[in-house]
Amino acid sequence: MTNISKNNLDTIKTCRYCPMCKQACPSAFISYRESDTPRGRSMLLHSVYYGDKEYSASAIEAVYNCFVCGSCMSWCAGFEVGGQHIPNMIRFARKDIVNRKMAPAIVEAIKASVLTNNNPYHIDQSKSFSESVTEQKAQVLYFMGSEINYKNPEIAEAVVQILKKLKVDFSLLKNEPTSGKMLDMLGYEEEALVKATELFTRISGSGCKILLVSDPLEYDGFINDFPRWGLTFAEDVKILHLSEYLAGLIKSGSLILGKTSEVTTLADSEFLGRFNHVFEAPREILKASAGENFVEMRWNREKLLSTGEAAFTFNDQMFSQGVKLGEKIRIQANDIHCKRIVTLSATAKNNIGNHTGIEAIDIAEFVAKLI
Repeated sequence: MTNISKNNLDTIKTCRYCPMCKQACPSAFISYRESDTPRGRSMLLHSVYYGDKEYSASAIEAVYNCFVCGSCMSWCAGFEVGGQHIPNMIRFARKDIVNRKMAPAIVEAIKASVLTNNNPYHIDQSKSFSESVTEQKAQVLYFMGSEINYKNPEIAEAVVQILKKLKVDFSLLKNEPTSGKMLDMLGYEEEALVKATELFTRISGSGCKILLVSDPLEYDGFINDFPRWGLTFAEDVKILHLSEYLAGLIKSGSLILGKTSEVTTLADSEFLGRFNHVFEAPREILKASAGENFVEMRWNREKLLSTGEAAFTFNDQMFSQGVKLGEKIRIQANDIHCKRIVTLSATAKNNIGNHTGIEAIDIAEFVAKLI
């Protein structure tokens, strides 16, 4: 048997009999297939790791169809006691699939683009927001992540606007490299470590005291994966998500926001909230401006609806059905008569989209408008 941990084996064994989180799985919501539920994936993996069978094409597809969002954990009655951790199980399975040289063609193509272009979109690095950056030594180093750098530069522009207005000593990385996070989540641990080490060296040499991060997926990488790889920043370097940084400035009185009368809600982030417990900081920002006009959707915090932050592939293609995830969130927003959904990642903003009566706006853009 492949060298698989007892925790992952226990998860496979336990979850294959339990349907209790099935209704919360966002990939199952899209495909309506049993194989795209946590239980279905556990049943398929049981045949591999208990039945000693080779990976089937359907099992590989099911493993890569997972959004690794953690919805299953939030709805698992036994998670705190039994420790069933589907996302960890999926990440192990992907590494095993890669080691067996069975990764799907689309996953290999994403890897190749990340290694060559520092993004999964096959966009040349010369077209990035960071290509025109003048890098310099500064107290605050702002790290965007590939989606903002290549597809949503308006978010980076809003952050730059805020930092300039507050007269913060800041910089960005010229031709910002990838952190390796996506590679690792797709199963390419060795390649991820190479990229992470390159970025770690760049950041460590920047002289920054605050590493300011927009993308929750990248934030999770810096907080959890880098230390696991032995890449530990100096003790005086703080890693902060943008919402944590701005909430701190509001608390200290350094940042004062104008008031908004629009009914506003928050789309929680799976990687910022569910995996790193950052729920209150963005709410403090919204309450500072919207006050009583900030209203919670029915499903929030740990019970958040997935925005697809780690939905990379689906059915052997690049993931392209984020609008279905966004639609579920918009329905929740409509139920509370909301006019604005503030998001915490470019992925969430793109998947929710702007529709009649509802605006999707990143938290950086929200603050930049009201500062």
